[in-house]
Amino acid sequence: MPRESSAARPLVSVIIVNFNGKEFLGPCLASIFAQSYRPFDVIVVDNGSTDGSLQLALREFPEVRVIANPGNKGFAEANNQGTRIAGSDLVVLLNNDTVVKDGWIEGLLDGLAAPGVAVVTSKVITEGVPSRFYAMNGTINFLGYNIMRHFTDTSMVFFGGGASLAFRKNVVGEPFLSEYFLYHEDVYLSWRMRLRGNDVRMAPTSIVYHLGSASTKRQPSAIVTFYQERNRLLNALLLYGPGTLAKLFPYFVSDAIAKTAAAILGRGKSLRGILRAYWWIFAHVGWVHRQRRVEQAWRAVDDTAILSLMSPNVLDGEGTVARFANRISLSYARGTGLLRHG
Repeated sequence: MPRESSAARPLVSVIIVNFNGKEFLGPCLASIFAQSYRPFDVIVVDNGSTDGSLQLALREFPEVRVIANPGNKGFAEANNQGTRIAGSDLVVLLNNDTVVKDGWIEGLLDGLAAPGVAVVTSKVITEGVPSRFYAMNGTINFLGYNIMRHFTDTSMVFFGGGASLAFRKNVVGEPFLSEYFLYHEDVYLSWRMRLRGNDVRMAPTSIVYHLGSASTKRQPSAIVTFYQERNRLLNALLLYGPGTLAKLFPYFVSDAIAKTAAAILGRGKSLRGILRAYWWIFAHVGWVHRQRRVEQAWRAVDDTAILSLMSPNVLDGEGTVARFANRISLSYARGTGLLRHG
């Protein structure tokens, strides 16, 4: 069957945020320009790189449009910048430490064509992740932590991973809050869309190979912990309804105590990063309240529908401690009405 002519296809804008990713950016761009799909344009938003990666993009890929920030504006705002100047309503966000397989764009567009779908993510094959984890898709639990192997339907996801996702500007607008900087902004985007009654899906035929946080691995642990913890908590504070937050209060208190104790004992994440995350939220309670009002004003579905796509498990895994803790959590979730089925 002959391929559809490019004249009949919509323009797609691909946005790549780069921060000192010289060893990744070239292969990433080369794999995009090797795609059979046309037309597309590519926007590289550079966050003040000092390793020559911006010069590489300009020299080897002159067709790329570049936004050169004088400093690091973060993953969230840099993607917003790219979205603002995108020449298409169809926007794809792609990490710079990825290589895409041919058919990557077509798979994403097929997913977006389904009724009610606002965000589509690729099947991202991450370096070091065992193959068994790709037989089922993961989700998040009530606290916002990843839980593996939850959905047997591989088109189902709770959120579209930021390594490769697509959306329509006329539905989403700017994808992220700039305050997030990095981490959990993709969960925020998808959860926000679900709150508004839209769906989020995976396109199993859109294949991306990912090195996995190659740039952020170079950051100090206190900084990484701060953004991970603060943004995970922000998602809950901004997007859960008040009744749900009240029911989940024991979860968050227990988690905070356990995580702080582990950090003090040197067995967990950075104590400085954890404490800084909680302090930021207390210091910005006014902003949190205002942004929460904005998000809740768009609410079109009850929290029950959203919680049904999450896992009641508090721990990932099959060990004795995990099974015990997860049974208690499931009983509590059913007893309080957090989960009404299953």
